[in-house]
Amino acid sequence: MEKERLYKIDEREARRPFTVPEGYFENLTQNIMASLPEQESIYSTNIVVTPWMRIRPYLYAAAAFAGIFFCIKAAVGINSRNAVEVAQTEETTIYSDEYIDSFLETAMVDDYTLYYTLVDAN
Repeated sequence: MEKERLYKIDEREARRPFTVPEGYFENLTQNIMASLPEQESIYSTNIVVTPWMRIRPYLYAAAAFAGIFFCIKAAVGINSRNAVEVAQTEETTIYSDEYIDSFLETAMVDDYTLYYTLVDAN
């Protein structure tokens, strides 16, 4: 019997035990405002905008861009110093003829490319 009652929802939907008084929603805002106590607003409507307040966002953005720029510059500067040092040491390195001959044999470079590179270097 209890299970039969659980599934008979149609009978309960027809009855509405609660009702709303007439005109309740039309006067709801006025009733709520009338019941609130009078208080002064804690928020000031007169905000004085100083020059510092106007400049501050731009200053923060400039500082962020400067920081990013210097970080990138430092990272690139470290790599370029190493590249310059390597280039300077390779320029001063003297290779033996045997090393150059073995390199050219295994480099798969044709004669035209080799001559063009030598002429272009001078």
